[in-house]
Amino acid sequence: MSLKDRLQGRLEKLADNVVPRAIQGLEDVRRRLDELNCSLASRSIPNDRRSQVSELSLRQKAEQAGQRLVEKGPKNGSGK
Repeated sequence: MSLKDRLQGRLEKLADNVVPRAIQGLEDVRRRLDELNCSLASRSIPNDRRSQVSELSLRQKAEQAGQRLVEKGPKNGSGK
């Protein structure tokens, strides 16, 4: 067995052990950053505006999805 083959075998074993752990670590970091971001965003919005911000967010998401939301308010009275 040549030096190249031995090194390649060792690197493959190392990669098999290290890569999954590194990927899991990165996923954990991403999840924690997402949680922190949500927490900071939640704290930055005053309590009395939260429902408005939530509704606006839902409207924007619906528009991006190509949907129209039914308006909640007085009807037009146009009779159509």
